[in-house]
Amino acid sequence: MKYQKIFENCVKECKENGTYIGTGNPNSKILIVGKETATDVENKANRDELYVLFQKESLQDFQENAIKWQLNINNEIEIDSIPNWIGGKDSPLTINPLFPFKSLHQKELKEGQTWSKYQKLHDLIFLNDLSSVKEKEIDFHNNFFLTEMNNSPAKFTKDANKSGIPNRKQFFKESEFFQNFPVIILACSNYISGKEIEEIFNVNFDKQYGNGKQLFWTHFNTDKTKLVIHTRQLSTNVSDDLLKEIAKEVHNFTK
Repeated sequence: MKYQKIFENCVKECKENGTYIGTGNPNSKILIVGKETATDVENKANRDELYVLFQKESLQDFQENAIKWQLNINNEIEIDSIPNWIGGKDSPLTINPLFPFKSLHQKELKEGQTWSKYQKLHDLIFLNDLSSVKEKEIDFHNNFFLTEMNNSPAKFTKDANKSGIPNRKQFFKESEFFQNFPVIILACSNYISGKEIEEIFNVNFDKQYGNGKQLFWTHFNTDKTKLVIHTRQLSTNVSDDLLKEIAKEVHNFTK
């Protein structure tokens, strides 16, 4: 896989200072920014030993994210060369950030899980259809790059250490790689304000869409070559209608 020079520079910088980059396709056109990576090394869910081991491995993957990206660049790793993740106690728990948990099936996810919502959004944007979303393996990593607004993982938002978010926002503002995405979906609710969006991504507010708690806001740069959408965290009771409306705006912008 040929990586962009701006991404290689980002990886080099983040490897030196221990900054989390993200997962998915760094050559894609769509960036999704969530709240924070969910890990539960303290086992607040009160699950079994395999669950705890998985959470520890997930935290390690988060901490070694830039290192793994550098290995991918050095070895020109392609998605096809990444082995399938089979799950269970005998499966390797560590993942490749280019395609985490490759071969994971949608039916293994709960309806309210963030990845389930991401897959629905992906299929609405690229297929304009949800009919096959539960019948196939997760594949949104092919066309999305995912990162987080908070650089500190936590099982629950209420327990997250949010002290590093201002520095994270400055990182996004100064990063040529993150600024280069033509479509940015800020699915992180009140972790960022409208004024901050305008300052960080050099865009202006356009419209509000939706009803009640199913809202999103669009922003464009001056020459309409960048679309920034701000919405709630895509999990729990996010409606299909909200995802359809977001997908419609993205599709119309990119067609």
